[in-house]
Amino acid sequence: MADAMSYFVQLRTFVEVYRCGTITRAAANLGLSQPAATAHIQSIESLVGFALFERKARGVEPTAAAHDLALQVSAHLDAVEQKLASVRNRNNAVYGTLNIAGPAEYISQIAGAQFANLLQAGEVNLVVHLGNKERIYQLLAEGTAELAITASAPDPALYDYQIIDSERLMLVANRFTGSHLLQQSVDAERLRLYPVISYDPTLPLIRHYFNAVFNAPCQSPIAAICPDIRAIAGIVKAGVGYSVLPDYLCRDAVKQGQLVYLGEPGPENFIYLVWRKGALKHPRVSYAKDILLAFANINKYASATSA
Repeated sequence: MADAMSYFVQLRTFVEVYRCGTITRAAANLGLSQPAATAHIQSIESLVGFALFERKARGVEPTAAAHDLALQVSAHLDAVEQKLASVRNRNNAVYGTLNIAGPAEYISQIAGAQFANLLQAGEVNLVVHLGNKERIYQLLAEGTAELAITASAPDPALYDYQIIDSERLMLVANRFTGSHLLQQSVDAERLRLYPVISYDPTLPLIRHYFNAVFNAPCQSPIAAICPDIRAIAGIVKAGVGYSVLPDYLCRDAVKQGQLVYLGEPGPENFIYLVWRKGALKHPRVSYAKDILLAFANINKYASATSA
C-alpha cells in the first residue's frame, strides 16, 4: 500500500489535471513526465474505485466522481502545499522573474505605481503581458502569467482572487457636444441622436452604464469601434460623439476642459488580482501578491479625493 506522502503526490497530480483539463499540461506544471502523471491518476482511480476522467481528443473531461473528489480535497491540498512552501522557503530568496497580465488601460494609468512598489523591493523582475479579458485568462490558464489584473470577475472554480481596486464608469463627451447636451437633462432618448464610440460592437461599458443609470438600452449609431479605451478617449476629445469610460481615463481630461461629464456617475466595477488555484505555493507569486495588495485601491482613493 502506498504511504501517505505518495498519496499526497498522486492527489496533487489529480487536482492539477482536474484544473488544467489535460494531463500533458498538468505534468509540465508539476515537473513530471506524462507517463508518471498518468500513473498517478490511475493509482487514485484504483484507490477510489471509479474512473476520474474521460479521455477526449483534446485533453480530459472530469467525471462526476472527479468533481466530488476535487471538491473534497483541492482546498486542503492547496493549504498543505502553501504551508510546506512557507517552511521550505522561509530562508530562501524569492528572486526571479514574475509574469503578470492585465488590460493596457489600467496598467498604463494606475498599475505602474503598484508595479513600482513591487520592483523597488528589489526581489523580482517583471514581464507584463497586455490583453483583453479573453487573452488575460488564456495567459493565466496556460501558465504564461502567474498573476493577472482584470475587471472581469474570475471563475471561482478555477481561480483565487482578491479585489485590488475599483473603477467608476462615467458618461463623457467633448466640450462642444457636452455643452449642447447639458442644456437639458441627459437621458437615453436624447443620446440616441448622437454617435457613440465603443470598445466592441456589444457596447460593454456603454451597455452597463445605460442599464444602471437610464434603465434603457443605448440606441445611438456607432461611429467607431476601437479595442483600446485610451484611443476611445482621444477620439471623443477630438470632437466625435460620446462614450462611457472608466474614471481614471477621463479624470484629467475633464479637469483640463477637454471632456465633459454627462449625467450621473455610473456603476462601480471591481478590479481583481487573480491567480490560478495553488499558485501561491510558489513563494515568488505569494510575495508579489502581498506587495501588490499592500498598495491596493489607488484609483478608488484618487476618485474619492477628486470628488
